[in-house]
Amino acid sequence: MLGGIMEVTVNKLAGSEVEITGELAAGEFAAYRPEAIKQLNQANNVPGFRPGHASEAALVAQLGEEKILLEMAELAFQKFYPTLVTEKKLDVLGRPAITITKLAKDNPLGFKIRTAIHPEFNLPDYRQLAKKANEKPLVAVTVEEKEVEEVLAELKKNPKFEAMPDLKDKVKADLLRSKGQKQKDKRRLEIIGAVVSQTTIDLPFILVEAELNKMVAEIRAQTEQFGLKFDDYLKQIKKEEKDLRAEWRADAERRVKTALVLAKISEVEKIGAPEAEVETEVKHLKEHYKDAPDERLRTYVVNSLVNEAVFRFLEEQK
Repeated sequence: MLGGIMEVTVNKLAGSEVEITGELAAGEFAAYRPEAIKQLNQANNVPGFRPGHASEAALVAQLGEEKILLEMAELAFQKFYPTLVTEKKLDVLGRPAITITKLAKDNPLGFKIRTAIHPEFNLPDYRQLAKKANEKPLVAVTVEEKEVEEVLAELKKNPKFEAMPDLKDKVKADLLRSKGQKQKDKRRLEIIGAVVSQTTIDLPFILVEAELNKMVAEIRAQTEQFGLKFDDYLKQIKKEEKDLRAEWRADAERRVKTALVLAKISEVEKIGAPEAEVETEVKHLKEHYKDAPDERLRTYVVNSLVNEAVFRFLEEQK
């Protein structure tokens, strides 16, 4: 028994996943009711009561008992899931897929959790592969006068355009930096591509699906940004969402595999993200994404900084 959790069973599945089934004791589950009532009270207006001050009976009458129980379950999972994976020594990845199997007042909370775990795999000689890729000289980048003039012409179309000293030189320098960065990115893709192609991983299904969800969300946002409904976009290209997911699955698998390889290299080489740099970046992002959860921003920043450090490490292999 783990805390108030009873009869926990962990079964390994294919694709580097596990399924956790169990129950949270009725008494432990009931302990989350006051907090659930409080949060739902603050989020809902009940006629005849000041905001946040409705009685429990009035709140249940308006929302229904199931809504209360679902909020209790959410709070319970937030608290005991991290403890559960720690106690069971599960090296989990990504967000778990949680299914409630039993939900009733004054009863245990039954659950089934499916989650990805870090797959065990061996890296190839990534240092040697990086060294081989780095032996090829980068193509020298140049900027032609015509390219500069095209950028200047576009800038001048803006009604707020103001001539600046040395603008032409600044545009040329920006174009050089942009082309140089593209060369650098191309080299990085060559290096990590060589490493990934020689790495065998039993990819977690959940992570691949999550990546596909992200890709679909991105194309949905892009189409809506141009004033086109996603369903209408699908009609135009004569496809369904499942068709896109099938077409993109190989790319999603490559993205997931690349992320796992980068993480593994950072672990082996003990490459981390400086705490001061993490805090600075999180603070900066918070200014632009005020509603984003701090922990999610922090995870994003740490991953970005670590990946950048790994790429620099690979580029240094000569």
